[in-house]
Amino acid sequence: MRLFDSEKDWILKVTNLVLLVWLIAAITFFQIAIVDIAIPDYAMSYSEYESVYCAPFDQEDYKEENCMEQYDREKIYQNEHSIRQRKSVFTSFGNIIIVSLGIYLLNKGKK
Repeated sequence: MRLFDSEKDWILKVTNLVLLVWLIAAITFFQIAIVDIAIPDYAMSYSEYESVYCAPFDQEDYKEENCMEQYDREKIYQNEHSIRQRKSVFTSFGNIIIVSLGIYLLNKGKK
């Protein structure tokens, strides 16, 4: 399969170039998504979260319930973020398959 053969029309060459760049980008995004899943972000415990985000407030303004609600919201956000990362892997993989199939079908030899 020759993507940029001299016998091909210039439209096919440009289309192949665009699809090839798209495929390289799709592979790069897939690799980034895999690394994000393999090496997850550090999740703080409640005591760490409290010492970093809640302790600097004045003792009068400090409320245990407020800090606990903030921590719960942060945990929900982290959970949703990990779900989005997994979806990103499947989307990137599907993108690789679709673009690869497009390149193959556009350039397969006539039999």
